[in-house]
Amino acid sequence: YATGDGVAGVPLLTGFLGLWLVLRAIEGPKRRRAPSGDGNGAGRELPILPWRAPSGLLLIFLAYIAAITLVLPPMTRAARVLDGGAGGALGHFFANTLADGLPGWGAWTVILLVALSGLTLLTGRRLWDGLWVGGGTVSQEIRGVLQELWREERRKDLFRTRKMAQREQNENHKPVPDATPLAPLRQAGRAAEDTQSMQAEEFDGSDEQLSGVSADRHLKDRNGRVEPAWELPQLTDMLDFWDRSIDSDDLIRYRGRLLEETLALFGVPADFEGVNAGPTVTQYLIRPGYTERTVRGETKRTKVKVSKIASLSNDLALALAARTVRIEAPIPGTSYVGIEVPNTESNNVGLKELMEGEEFDSLQARGRLPIALGEDVRGKPVVTDLARMPHLLIAGATGTGKSVCINSIIGCLLLTHTPETLRLLMIDPKMVELTVYNGTPHLLSPVVTDVDRASGVLFWCIKEMERRYQLLNKAGVRDLERFNAYLRKLGEEILPYVVVIIDEMADLMMAAPEEVEKHVIRLAQMARAVGIHMIIATQRPSVDVITGLIKANFPARIAFAVTSQIDSRVVLDVPGAENLLGRGDMLFMAPDASKLERLQGAFLDDAETNRIVRYWQNFHSLETYIQEQEGKGPGRNESEQSPLFTPDSLSSPIEEREVPAGEGTLPKSEGESLQLLEQDDGQSPLHDHTQDGEGRDELFDEAVQVVSEAGRGSVTILQRKLRVGYNRANRLVEQLEAAGILGPDRGRSQGREVYLKTAEESEKERREERGEEIPSPLTASPPSDHDNGIVNGRAGGSGSVDNGEAGLPPPPEKDDAPPRIWM
Repeated sequence: YATGDGVAGVPLLTGFLGLWLVLRAIEGPKRRRAPSGDGNGAGRELPILPWRAPSGLLLIFLAYIAAITLVLPPMTRAARVLDGGAGGALGHFFANTLADGLPGWGAWTVILLVALSGLTLLTGRRLWDGLWVGGGTVSQEIRGVLQELWREERRKDLFRTRKMAQREQNENHKPVPDATPLAPLRQAGRAAEDTQSMQAEEFDGSDEQLSGVSADRHLKDRNGRVEPAWELPQLTDMLDFWDRSIDSDDLIRYRGRLLEETLALFGVPADFEGVNAGPTVTQYLIRPGYTERTVRGETKRTKVKVSKIASLSNDLALALAARTVRIEAPIPGTSYVGIEVPNTESNNVGLKELMEGEEFDSLQARGRLPIALGEDVRGKPVVTDLARMPHLLIAGATGTGKSVCINSIIGCLLLTHTPETLRLLMIDPKMVELTVYNGTPHLLSPVVTDVDRASGVLFWCIKEMERRYQLLNKAGVRDLERFNAYLRKLGEEILPYVVVIIDEMADLMMAAPEEVEKHVIRLAQMARAVGIHMIIATQRPSVDVITGLIKANFPARIAFAVTSQIDSRVVLDVPGAENLLGRGDMLFMAPDASKLERLQGAFLDDAETNRIVRYWQNFHSLETYIQEQEGKGPGRNESEQSPLFTPDSLSSPIEEREVPAGEGTLPKSEGESLQLLEQDDGQSPLHDHTQDGEGRDELFDEAVQVVSEAGRGSVTILQRKLRVGYNRANRLVEQLEAAGILGPDRGRSQGREVYLKTAEESEKERREERGEEIPSPLTASPPSDHDNGIVNGRAGGSGSVDNGEAGLPPPPEKDDAPPRIWM
């Protein structure tokens, strides 16, 4: 039938089909581009259609012969076909049918649709997805260029504004008028009615931009006081999109058939129903079948046990040549068993696409501290509220994604809260992960990197928690949200949420385990109602770091890849984390869920983190500029001129701390001034109040008695006997050594030698110096109580040495005590 011009199309199409088959064979399991994070592939069925490619080729061929015939004039079609041209008899039939039924553009539309349908069947790819991806890529490129142009214009405007401000200042030479004290930070929306909101700008931290802070970057309240205009940054300026790639349909179908065959070999009949395509793993949906057996001539069908499939994880991993296979049996809410197989390539889940999703928007509208954790195996975003957790425990081996997870959580908080509603306290013993956030106005104190001072920060949190409970008690409310609503009605400033972040818990537990555990447990038990929440991370999930009491008060937990099943049980109480892939692959235990959820954690790279930090540092430099200008006015006390972000004495040695009585180094909380924080064990973060006028500790005399009774001195002995922390016990040992009471450290846990002399030894030395005869210890009798010399082995009378200082046992209570043998 394909005579004429259609004859040339047959070898062309068959050659194209052969080339396509060769390329598909070479490509193998390679990936193809797909839309990012839409989750459309979740739960889709992939039937095996062996006739798909031939059918597509046939549709393309029919569209081709109909098109080359329809393009001819109607009067010459028949003659051209008889001469052996055009699309032959078959093409002539289809062209005339379409021309008669759908004249004009209708026939060409049908031919185009037939050709596209054939191309879809031939390639196995939805063309509209490709068009969507292509259009999205082009739009992203155009948007990126426009944003870069806009940022460049903003830089130029900022530079011109700075020049104009300098020129006006040089021309006027007027002193800055006295300003009223800087009020605590207020929400920018209070003055948004009269002032145009500030546009978020790209800030690279250069000297020109930092010095270009001008008067148009702040607002004035009703009393004329200057205030910084807090405005949340735009997500499009701070975050980036990340490309995605998924496994090919052929590879997915091949693995599905392989799973069916492998399960059948082990006597487990099952059917492959579909997949849930995630960023890191693909979950294959398996429906358990039935086993048949004949009992007394009657055939009975029995459903396959789910536990039998779950026990074949290692065999399935071997059959699929996969790194590891995790089985979820069954998938909650379905009748399927999920077999999670790692993708050929893992994808990064960008924080931007999570925060721009509907789930995060709805949570932000009703939540208090929304955070985006990542995507599950179905490609669905997982977001939660930190205030409802109310604390989070993160654990995993080195390099599995703990620090990235913490940075993404901090990024969510900084992108959704101003310093008026959220304050942060960070403890980073590693000194490299969280120090990048120094300078942001959300910080109550610079990032604490000294392990010895971390206990004091936690103690400050306890005192702040107690202070807030007193305020809630006076107001008659039960939580911080109701208390802030009460303050808004009164026109007062609200109390912000406080999030304490500890990047390495193991270092703190090694330095002062008793104090740190005590403070962490108390905060975890009581701090939720007053808006104080904790995020703790550790790379050593052992029972001495994550104790039972700590774990009991952290219902929300995240486990990254760990080295053993024991570590997984310590974190999650169940095994499973040892089979994770790393690089952000994690198991999330929600406080209100009965099952673990596998996620690919949100990714926030260094460039995005720096943009967020520099954006807020811009506001911090604005606040410093305003403080400097208002500080020139007369009649100002230090509390009014103190900046929002104050230096922390925790980063300086104890000897250099100089804090006036009644004041602290941490900034004052909104609503009420912080009182002086004191602690019995000397772990206060504000100042060292445990030393007397001579520089000795108040417990120095008691420490002398302890080491005298023990016969040796060490930090551990003083910690146990005096019930103090490691820092204070170490200072006591140093003071005892300086006083000549203790010797140097002998190592090997032998303790220090005690140099304290007894009264008998002192008397013997005095007699030797005078040249007097020393009585034999076997014939000498103990002195009487009326002597001014030695009484029962110790100095007595007015010239005696105090019993506590000598460190010797007290004298017998009875006067008729038996005599001692003096050696």
